Amino acid sequence: MTHTLLRWLTLLVFLLVSFATTSAIAAEDQTYTIKKGDTLWGLSQKFIDDPYYWPNVWAKNPEITNPHLIFPGQKIQVLDGRLKIIPAYPEATKATEKASVKTAPTPAKVVSINAGKSGNGFILTNEEPLGILVDSVDNRQLLTKGDTVYLKMKNLSNVTAGDTFSLFSRSDMIKHPRTKKKIGPMMYNLGFVTVTNINEDTVVAKIEGAFREISRGAELFNFAPQESELALRRGTTDQKGYIVASRESKGSFATNDVIFIDMGSADGITKGNLFYIARPRTTSDQVIKKAGAVQLPDSVLGAAIVIEAKNNTASAIIIKSVDAAIIGDGISIVTD
Repeated sequence: MTHTLLRWLTLLVFLLVSFATTSAIAAEDQTYTIKKGDTLWGLSQKFIDDPYYWPNVWAKNPEITNPHLIFPGQKIQVLDGRLKIIPAYPEATKATEKASVKTAPTPAKVVSINAGKSGNGFILTNEEPLGILVDSVDNRQLLTKGDTVYLKMKNLSNVTAGDTFSLFSRSDMIKHPRTKKKIGPMMYNLGFVTVTNINEDTVVAKIEGAFREISRGAELFNFAPQESELALRRGTTDQKGYIVASRESKGSFATNDVIFIDMGSADGITKGNLFYIARPRTTSDQVIKKAGAVQLPDSVLGAAIVIEAKNNTASAIIIKSVDAAIIGDGISIVTD
């Protein structure tokens, strides 16, 4: 009996030692050395299965002054579902700058989005409507899905049966939050119609979808269907911009909210461009008195992807939110 108990105790000690050794090795495995070709996007996907976590990595590591750059040789700790970058020595920064890697994903990356089903809308600048909804088959003031309507098109020769157009109504004038200059009226997406017949100069159509109440006088623009997936496309501009409006009238925005920026196709913006949202850090007067003027990196608030680009503005959906964004926050397109 005593010998049997002794054997069990010896086995228990062996198992405990083995467990401790295994735990120590596992703890060591939680430190990863960045290699050439690594990206914050890829590392977030690899270690915590969330590629959109990278803005959070930057937000929690203020010593990284450029959110696009990480350097081979730096180390990352994986702690309880978080990534923490161990700062590289300043003198190593210049030596490794040429070998630095970027956070942008490859163009083939497909992202699932949830923009809702209420239509995205846009800010009208120099776009021209294609026509107008002039009447319906009955006398009701408000129209909805299934109703037959009549359209007056500016260029009838370009219209055929089966064509689909989006319906919009004009709303408040949007002013730039920094310059206070007028940008253009907000265009609310009411729904969309499909042409069923053309009688001389009158186009007959059926309302196929309604996001809001539709009335006579609604303006027609090219139809842009709601998408659930977008292919990411590499940005081509280093120009910075600002959030100037949102689809919903509320004070702050987070994941899945649709926002509008003061950059469009004329600035090189296209559907699928990824950008991060940031805000300058504020330093208290007391700190300034003690340390003097200090230039700190902006606070990253999240990441968004462009879902439609007009001439001078674009709509985007926030796909990752570290902190609430507001109108006037800055945006920077992710490039190479």
